[in-house]
Amino acid sequence: MYKIAILYGAVRKGRQSLRAAKAVEKVLAASGSASVALIDIKEHGLQVMEERLKDMATPLPSLLTISKILTEADGIVFVSPEYNNSYSGALKNTVDYFTKEWHHKPIAVVAASDGYEGGINASNHMQLLILAIDAYAMPYKLLFPYVQNVLDEEGNPLDERSERHLKTFAKEFLWFTEAIANRKKLD
Repeated sequence: MYKIAILYGAVRKGRQSLRAAKAVEKVLAASGSASVALIDIKEHGLQVMEERLKDMATPLPSLLTISKILTEADGIVFVSPEYNNSYSGALKNTVDYFTKEWHHKPIAVVAASDGYEGGINASNHMQLLILAIDAYAMPYKLLFPYVQNVLDEEGNPLDERSERHLKTFAKEFLWFTEAIANRKKLD
C-alpha cells in the first residue's frame, strides 16, 4: 500500500476546488492500493514564508505535521484552483516552506476552475514548479472545468466523464508512484 499526500492549496472563501481534492482522495482510497492524507492548507494557517522549515529554530507544529506527511508519502498530488492563469499563491507559499520533502517524489497535478478551461494554465505552471523542487511531474493531468457542475460538495462525480477521468487519473498516478518507489528501493 502506497502512502499518498494530497496538498490542497486554496484558502479563499467559497472555494469550489475542494471538491476536486475530495474526489481525488476518494478515488485513490477506493483503489485499495493507497492510504491517503489530505492536507488542506487552510486548516494550518501558514503565514507568508519568511524562513524555510529546515532553517527554523522553533518551527510551528503545523509545519512539522505537514513535513512528516510529505516525507512519508510515496507520492503527492497538488490540487489548486486557477487564479489569474496560474495556481494559487497559498499553494506556492506552502511549497516554499519545504525542501527535502520533495526530493525525487512523484507528484501529480489536479486543477479546477469554474470555467471551460478547467485550470489548464495552473496545471502547466504546477508541473514547472514540480521540476524546480527536484521532484517528478506526472505527465497525465486531471482537470475539472466547471467544477461546481461536475463534482458535488463531497467530491462525488456528477457525470460519467468526470468519473472516468478520475479512475484513469488514479490508475496512472498509482502506476507512476509504484514505478518511482520501486526504483528508489534499488538505490
